[in-house]
Amino acid sequence: MHPKSANSSRARPTRAPDSTDPEITVEELAARTGVSVRNIRAYQTAGLMPPPRLKGRLGLYDHEHQGKLELIRDLRQQGFRLDTIKDMLENTPEGAWSEYSLISGLFSTTFFTVEAPKRKALSEMASHWATPATPEQKERLSQNGLYRRLGPDEVEILSPALERIGIQLAELHVPLDTVLDLQDELIKHTRIIAKAYVEQLFLSLAKDVAAKAESARGTATEGSVVEPLKALFERLRPLAIGSISAAFPVVLQQEFDRSIQKQRKLRD
Repeated sequence: MHPKSANSSRARPTRAPDSTDPEITVEELAARTGVSVRNIRAYQTAGLMPPPRLKGRLGLYDHEHQGKLELIRDLRQQGFRLDTIKDMLENTPEGAWSEYSLISGLFSTTFFTVEAPKRKALSEMASHWATPATPEQKERLSQNGLYRRLGPDEVEILSPALERIGIQLAELHVPLDTVLDLQDELIKHTRIIAKAYVEQLFLSLAKDVAAKAESARGTATEGSVVEPLKALFERLRPLAIGSISAAFPVVLQQEFDRSIQKQRKLRD
């Protein structure tokens, strides 16, 4: 799902936008969100944000603009492309920007992390294999989502435990291309599972928390949802991660048995 150092540098609003906030200028919006005026206008041109309300020649922005902009900012900092963000925003209900931005602000990029990231030279990434890695293999290592590129020859390994598994596979003489193929498949399918958990469980229940807070107080403010959201996510995190560990051994055994039976049929 990132180092705390990266999170500390993220621009954050001084407070959550409130539906009673007065409209603000683009300069004030930039100051609140840490997004440059140039980028705000670029996002509008790209169709990611609606245009401001015009008062004469002055463009005015409201809490919906701020919430959506904070969400775009956070997604960009996580490496999402503008066209991908546009697709995501088009599938998010209107009026939910402030809510999602609040959720993003509450939970750092290390919330789901179970071990500290590790820095390593890209030139050393495949040093445990007998044959030196090709430039193409090194590029695959740095592009599969488990590593963050820090410089021309430095990456941050987001899962050192997975790297240790790769080293053990190298000791078993498993070819590097095979390990890379397995990693690609792992990422592909776990990303699908993670997306389902986020959309169907985490965000769904978070919306319920915000709705209850709004019903009780007339508006869902940061103060009314912070503690309930933290408590909810703290309970959901081990359940989501643990469900993968619980299900995989069963599925692995089933697939192993099916493959053995298939091989027996081919020999008979």
